[in-house]
Amino acid sequence: MYFWRTDQLIKDLKQNSITQAEFKNYYLISGILILLSFFVLSQTGVDELKISLAGFVINLGLLISWINAAFKANGGEKGHAFLNRFIALYLPITIKITIFAIVGMICYELIFNVFKDRFNDAELAHIDAIESVVVDIATSFLIYWRIFVAIKKVNS
Repeated sequence: MYFWRTDQLIKDLKQNSITQAEFKNYYLISGILILLSFFVLSQTGVDELKISLAGFVINLGLLISWINAAFKANGGEKGHAFLNRFIALYLPITIKITIFAIVGMICYELIFNVFKDRFNDAELAHIDAIESVVVDIATSFLIYWRIFVAIKKVNS
């Protein structure tokens, strides 16, 4: 199993050298990551429903469009093991993008802390809600895009 080396995973997927047990482990760990993200989301309050709903609709559009694009990149109806490939690639790509997002958010927060005293509590809550949705959308976009690119490489 690869947690970081997507290039090696792409090579192994091309050569069909991933075992069913390894695919099962990718499903399992990806499922744990998804459950963990649901837990984290359940611990945060939804302050602004309109912003959250907009984020949901955009993420839904990203999900539908990128899954369809990745499916076509995998060969469509004539493709091989789309779900196995998608989920196997999902794990290391999500880990990389999440670390990238965390580092980016830390940098943003360090810079934004200089300006926080210019806003009242209501404005800060609104900024936090927008920030959360933007990070979520950007992270989702990057994950889907990198999976799409990786699946294209597997089929090249």
